Amino acid sequence: MLDFETELDRLLARESAPLPHSELAELAAAGQLMLTELYKKNAELSLQVEEVYDIVKEADGGIVREALDDERKRAGRLVAAVVALCDILEHFYAYARQSGGEDLELQARLLWKNAAAVLEGCGITRLGEEGQYLDPEIHTVESAAASFLPREYVVRVLQSGYRYLGNVLRRAVVVVSTGTEYPEGRENG
Repeated sequence: MLDFETELDRLLARESAPLPHSELAELAAAGQLMLTELYKKNAELSLQVEEVYDIVKEADGGIVREALDDERKRAGRLVAAVVALCDILEHFYAYARQSGGEDLELQARLLWKNAAAVLEGCGITRLGEEGQYLDPEIHTVESAAASFLPREYVVRVLQSGYRYLGNVLRRAVVVVSTGTEYPEGRENG
């Protein structure tokens, strides 16, 4: 008996001459048997999927909800721990910026940027950047200061905020511009 798959591959690759009609009929019959087996396996798999669906559908919804709630709580604790670590990193970055050591500041800045990329990969977005327009959804104003920036733009970020999967976990604490300090020779107008 001819192997249907092998012969089909050979024919498609044009490695063999066309088969006589009797052998083609034999190949077609083998192909039909193979298709019948595939249909049977597909039907069995469909029945298994339906059985699993029925089991899940009939399962106690309270158990499923409880398991989901436990996972949400665990994820919430993990995100809170990550934010706490980011706060420590932010304090270090602020210290490095104020210390006057260029190498330390450069290393801290790189670490701060790399941490943001890692957070983004986990669905956590850092909120609050200098030069950003004030957005009450993501900023909490601590104070205002004279600046070259226009009124209501962020002059300094005192503490970064964080968003996780679209939800604001904490707003950024910022200092905003009063827009009253101008470069020499320029007037408010």
